[in-house]
Amino acid sequence: MKILKGLIILCYLVIGSSLGIMVIPELINAFSIQPEEVLTNSYIDGLIGAVVIFLLFGFLIDKIVDMADQGEKYLLKRSILEIFFATIGVMIGLMIAVMVSFILEMIGAPVLKHILPIIIAAFLCYLGFQIGLQKREEILRLFPESISNSLMRQTTSKYAKILDTSAIIDGRILDVVKCRFIDGEILVPQGVIEELQVIADAKDSVKRDKGQRGLDILNSLKETDFSISIIEPTSTHKDVDALLITLAKKYNASIITTDYNLNKVCAVQGIKVLNVNDLSEAIKPVLHQGDIFDLLITKIGKEDDQGVGYLDDGTMVVIEKGRECIGKTITVEVMSLLQTSSGRIIFAKKVS
Repeated sequence: MKILKGLIILCYLVIGSSLGIMVIPELINAFSIQPEEVLTNSYIDGLIGAVVIFLLFGFLIDKIVDMADQGEKYLLKRSILEIFFATIGVMIGLMIAVMVSFILEMIGAPVLKHILPIIIAAFLCYLGFQIGLQKREEILRLFPESISNSLMRQTTSKYAKILDTSAIIDGRILDVVKCRFIDGEILVPQGVIEELQVIADAKDSVKRDKGQRGLDILNSLKETDFSISIIEPTSTHKDVDALLITLAKKYNASIITTDYNLNKVCAVQGIKVLNVNDLSEAIKPVLHQGDIFDLLITKIGKEDDQGVGYLDDGTMVVIEKGRECIGKTITVEVMSLLQTSSGRIIFAKKVS
């Protein structure tokens, strides 16, 4: 951030001093002013221009730094292939802007010659960037299939994950993504989105609610800062499961799902599957309310009558009226569990 801020301040100095050197002599001539000799010095003009720029626009430095930092993070989330096509889009936009500027130069109006080309160039550069970034799949179709497949395998993260419809509707994947439990890029096939739309338009109210929930979860995933891309297959597939398997092989990716049958098919095909249900089963609490077990009470708790013990994994167990049993192993019953970001706390009572 400090380096970025320093670069922006340097740009301010360069722009301000350049404007001072160019504008101050013009103003002097325009108003027929007889300046002091010192004002005819280019170094002094540049210094005055830099000071004026900082006085007028210095308050924007921090905002520009934040915008540049967000832009940097946005680009770092993108693959080399995305950045490559986005750069090509910008270059094409600039070339079109140059051709337009030649036409405007021939017309001759000052506004058309100087101001409009800048606006057109900025617009076309942005448009080219977005087209190159968002339409890379369609651009790749222009290449031979062997080349396009090779490019996608080399540029897509080896940790890429493909989202199944069932996992999106389930909704727990949103919390998993927010907690950063998975890495790499998440790929959402266009066929999955179309299936969600079909379910959301179903006459059955239960199916319709599931489809709408899935679309809401997908929108929430897109709003996170995780790298999520929509991919379009080069050929149509009537079966979404077949589409997922084809894309998983093409991108060398894993499939995130809650579908038991798809899990089995992927196992036969040799495709890695991340089942949200398996993850939920793996991280569920070892103990539940009403479970009875033996525990060594090792110290007093915060309350006067509480005793505290620990499970083998370090989980704290607070025992009601357990202070008198410090140093003893007693039988306790789980009353409730409290899950926090720092760990799990179990509240229990003695079993008579």
